[in-house]
Amino acid sequence: MKVLTKNLLAPKQTLFFALSYTAIILLLSLMRLDNMPTPKFDNSDKYMHAIAYFGLTIIWYVYYFSSKSWKLVQIKSLTVICLLIIAFGIFIEVLQDKLTTYRTIDSLDVLANSIGVTVAFFVILMMKKQLKKVKNKL
Repeated sequence: MKVLTKNLLAPKQTLFFALSYTAIILLLSLMRLDNMPTPKFDNSDKYMHAIAYFGLTIIWYVYYFSSKSWKLVQIKSLTVICLLIIAFGIFIEVLQDKLTTYRTIDSLDVLANSIGVTVAFFVILMMKKQLKKVKNKL
């Protein structure tokens, strides 16, 4: 299990996952999704935005975490990651408006994205001790 964890946390693998997840979000955000099945409750797309950006934040933090020594990983670094991901979400909203005829800018999407990022920020802070233990075992 230790070898598997070490391999999964290798910087090259985590960078691949982070870039792939980012590309998937970008593609899904610019595609026409009219025929995709969606949950049937109010604002379900906002929940999907929050979950997607929660995952994006976690994955990019895992990459950063795997590529640095623990002593270099600080709240400042996590804050920068979170701000960059929020900026990415805003950038996608602008692209939707400029590059597509079937999507528009939605400030509630930006809010949902930001909520997902913020929740991930606090989850990472709460798990800081556990992450340090994992890093020390590797």
